[in-house]
Amino acid sequence: MRLFTRRCKRKQISYRLKIYITALFATCFPPFSLRADQRDNPDPIPGWTHSTELNRDTPKRHGLLLNGGDVTFSSPVIADIDGDPSNGLEVAVGGADGVLHAYKANGELLWNVQLPNASCRQASSINKLLSSPAVGVLKGDGMPHVIVGYGGVGGSACGGGVVAVRGSDGQTVWHFDLKKFAKKERFGSISHAVFSSPAVADVDGDGKLEVGFGSFDRNVYLLNHDGSVRWYYNAADTIWSSPAFADIDNDSKLEMIIGTDISANSRLRPPTKNGGYVYAFDTSDRKGKRIFFRDRSISKWQTYFDQVIYSSPIIADVLPDSPGEEVLVGSGCFFPQRGRKKKGRWVKVMRLKDGKVLRTLPTAGCSSSSPAVGDIDDDGVLEVVATVNGDKSIGGDGKSRIMAFKAASSSLLWSIIPTERGRNDPWGGNFQSPVVADLDGNGSLEVLVANGASVGIYSGRDGFPLTCQDSSCTNPYMLYAFDTLRSTPAVGDVNNDGQLDVVIAGGHTSSGGLGVLYGWTNFGDVLQSSPGLQAPLSVPWQMFRGNSGRTAKYRN
Repeated sequence: MRLFTRRCKRKQISYRLKIYITALFATCFPPFSLRADQRDNPDPIPGWTHSTELNRDTPKRHGLLLNGGDVTFSSPVIADIDGDPSNGLEVAVGGADGVLHAYKANGELLWNVQLPNASCRQASSINKLLSSPAVGVLKGDGMPHVIVGYGGVGGSACGGGVVAVRGSDGQTVWHFDLKKFAKKERFGSISHAVFSSPAVADVDGDGKLEVGFGSFDRNVYLLNHDGSVRWYYNAADTIWSSPAFADIDNDSKLEMIIGTDISANSRLRPPTKNGGYVYAFDTSDRKGKRIFFRDRSISKWQTYFDQVIYSSPIIADVLPDSPGEEVLVGSGCFFPQRGRKKKGRWVKVMRLKDGKVLRTLPTAGCSSSSPAVGDIDDDGVLEVVATVNGDKSIGGDGKSRIMAFKAASSSLLWSIIPTERGRNDPWGGNFQSPVVADLDGNGSLEVLVANGASVGIYSGRDGFPLTCQDSSCTNPYMLYAFDTLRSTPAVGDVNNDGQLDVVIAGGHTSSGGLGVLYGWTNFGDVLQSSPGLQAPLSVPWQMFRGNSGRTAKYRN
């Protein structure tokens, strides 16, 4: 493994960093003069506004100004964080400067916490925290905790790891430091960052939650509820993907499903090829914590693909004629390393019990995002929704897309090019994932996706835009964020008022570098969707990875 990693990883990390930086900055929309439609946002969640008017602003001053920098890839989580469900739900999100924030339902700050790398000067202020937080009752004692990864892309000076904080007051309860762990275990790494979003689940039924994630140090980790190591697997390459948890063999224990990269190495026997794997790992505790590449004792199955797996798998039953649930995952955007015509361009549908590919859903480009599911056309079967990259540097036609599929027939239900002010962000499938919900309570499902500086809302039935896309739209409302969004929105009734709310975090070109947590509500007065057959205000896919534990499993 040491020969493998030292031979080629530094060069490839550098190139992947180049792709990351290109995606982050290439389409940041410049300041412009506001038109009426950009000011016409749905109502803010009560209390979710700022007191001082910014240079460019909505009349109601939408958004909470964070006590910290912009948010990039970290997607907000909506959950009971403080342990008191009577006061509504809370929202947590990570700033790219290494600060974790939690806010109450009324917009008041619950707490914010500087993560261990926040003060490190050897990483930029937008490259310290890129993971999305999860929420779960780790100890089984009724107290929620927030768990998040930290560390930036490229370099190892500022370290990386996972932190668990108590939901009621933000007190750190444990810190898993990957830089120190690598030194203790005597394995080398050029990065210790955790881009992967941790998922929390009770894998063995003991009432306490385990924590799974992947790292740029080439290992997949499963921790116990107290932050101790249950086991770790050397995947021989970086891990961008986030894990899902599901019972694949009906033994009442959960397995962990996650994607990894792999690079060609002729010195290994047998040699490896460029591409990626999706693994299903046994989550049982082990005496030997360190598990080497290709040790089959830990994996229930593993499936190879000819493209990296940046996408995070989800679990759902999308094939009614096939027994059990399926695993769905998209391709990354890396191989061939120097070519523009990238392999991939698909969402794979795999059998949960053995990883066999059952369907291939052809996409217009590669996709690093995680799919979503919902019965968006009221036929009684779950459809698959994915965002797809379109940048020409990775073989696209210059336009990102949102695509909805009927998995059983591998057929396209609809495909649209999302726009904001008439412009499309070609990197719109670069970790920005869809969310599915009935926002206006009339039984039809909507699809929400961030593209450019706004969150677009689309009819699940046919992809028709329900919010303004350009200057000539029938509905003037936009969920506008004043700067390019890179994360996934979350939907929930934050303040227990019987209305669904939409939240997302990002920045604002006039905020002086502060991050902003946006929240919108009262969609019954805004959207003009046709009625449907779903339960009113249903939310089949609520946020990034589906739920607050980030387990990525569909629940009826």
